[in-house]
Amino acid sequence: MKAIPAIAAALLLAPLTHAAPPQGSASPEVARGEHIAQLICAACHVVAKDQEFPPLLSRATPSFSEIANRPGVSAASLQHFITGTHWNPDTLPMAMPNPALTPEQTRAVTRYILSLKTP
Repeated sequence: MKAIPAIAAALLLAPLTHAAPPQGSASPEVARGEHIAQLICAACHVVAKDQEFPPLLSRATPSFSEIANRPGVSAASLQHFITGTHWNPDTLPMAMPNPALTPEQTRAVTRYILSLKTP
């Protein structure tokens, strides 16, 4: 039974290795980060204004724009949060699940989030 989540994760992440990121972003890495966020993070967060579907959760989560504009947010703090948080069904409120991103994918998502910071 444990193989099913691993297979599901592999299928979910497979498009990230070959799919082309959206065009028109500030840099290829930011575009890749937006693409990854649309595939992985959009189920729980508003990651972009033109997001195809709203988040599935009934409990509100912060949008990527809100996260980007929090005081003190940095690349290091975002990368630490993305790689260090895990879902725990025994705790409420539930924490963010581990998205199981590679270091390169984590950096790309981080760059995308930081690109949403308003002056």
